[in-house]
Amino acid sequence: MDLAFELLNVFSIAGRPFSGNPLCVFPESGGLTDEEMLAWARQFNLSESTFVTSSGQGAPGEADVRIFTPQHEMPFAGHPTLGTAEVVAGLGVTGGTGSRTDTVHLSMPAGRIPVVRTDAGWRLTARPARLREVAPTGAELAQALGVAPAALVRSDASWVDTGVEQLVVRLDDVDSVRACDPDAHLMAEHMTSPGRPPHVYAWAWSGPRSIEARLFYTQGQAVLEDPATGSACANLGGWLVAQGTREVSLEVSQGAAVGRPSRLLLEIAAQGGIHVGGRVDRVGRGTVSLTPEGV
Repeated sequence: MDLAFELLNVFSIAGRPFSGNPLCVFPESGGLTDEEMLAWARQFNLSESTFVTSSGQGAPGEADVRIFTPQHEMPFAGHPTLGTAEVVAGLGVTGGTGSRTDTVHLSMPAGRIPVVRTDAGWRLTARPARLREVAPTGAELAQALGVAPAALVRSDASWVDTGVEQLVVRLDDVDSVRACDPDAHLMAEHMTSPGRPPHVYAWAWSGPRSIEARLFYTQGQAVLEDPATGSACANLGGWLVAQGTREVSLEVSQGAAVGRPSRLLLEIAAQGGIHVGGRVDRVGRGTVSLTPEGV
């Protein structure tokens, strides 16, 4: 069985070819089982890979998508959504004519996500946020992040879900964000959402309309860091909306600590709508094959 794939960098920076978060998209994967999707995601070993299981069969601009990490399926994730929109639109499979497509709707376990092309790349609209309180103390959260307790604004920590739940924690300043050195065991104790590995999104204001952020998660006993996390950026937007923020455009920097500097654009509309966007660059494509012995 031959399987086409495309490689992209999402939330990249113009002129920096290895910026952004890498993504693998399989545009014609309707024949794969769940186990095979997970196996291919593990083979490519990126933070996520996406599988377009059907497209163009309903209204124009519709596609069904599954998102897998090397360990499990994700109900929603930001950079896979934007990158998949670029591939689906570029192939012309959504409109059926091969012409340019500027709006797609990607259906995934978290729901139907609208994605539109913009001058800056692609932009998704997140669903309204659900928030819940954090049980650990500020000192416990700070210890899990590896920062001084004074660096953490305890009242500004919350579980937020605009598609996938993550712990969003505001730190006092950018230096504290850069100093984070999380502990996997303490993350498992204090930063675990039901049914998912520990995730924490640490952020701070770097200017009046700019933010620096880092996203940490665990894989086994290791702490890993994501270069650019659209779902967490949307969750940050949900937290800001809950604080009363409206009509603002923010630039979020992420990924410098892992050598993949990334730029995410967060917009909050007057009515509280949350939009996350960024640049998408195609960097390669190819075909993989499975022999019967390899299945």
